[in-house]
Amino acid sequence: MTRPGLKILTVKKSAEFQRINKKGQKFFSHTIILLTSPSPSNIGRVGYTVAKTVSKLAVQRNLAKRRLREAFRALAPQHARKNFDYVLIARKEILAADFSKIFNDLKFCITRIHSPKNAQGRS
Repeated sequence: MTRPGLKILTVKKSAEFQRINKKGQKFFSHTIILLTSPSPSNIGRVGYTVAKTVSKLAVQRNLAKRRLREAFRALAPQHARKNFDYVLIARKEILAADFSKIFNDLKFCITRIHSPKNAQGRS
């Protein structure tokens, strides 16, 4: 459950997505790809991407995006860091997965990407 009044800012511009992709870390799971990068403004943000390669139907892409938003909203207070930008990219497998699988994949990615072992490997 999120804290009352917690506002999750979003990444919307293409240049911001490209900066996170170029300078950030990537972590892969069955249903999502998580990209993260330190935020230049010390305010954490999140962006969501569901490409047409996931599904040609907008209805299914929108469902995948809603699931990603809800999973991140639930996990952000405990696992996300305030000074990081995140980009969640849906994979084709997200359409067949139930919400608990998406939730667990995202939780796994966030905890692994911020683990001390991974932090030492950064350049």
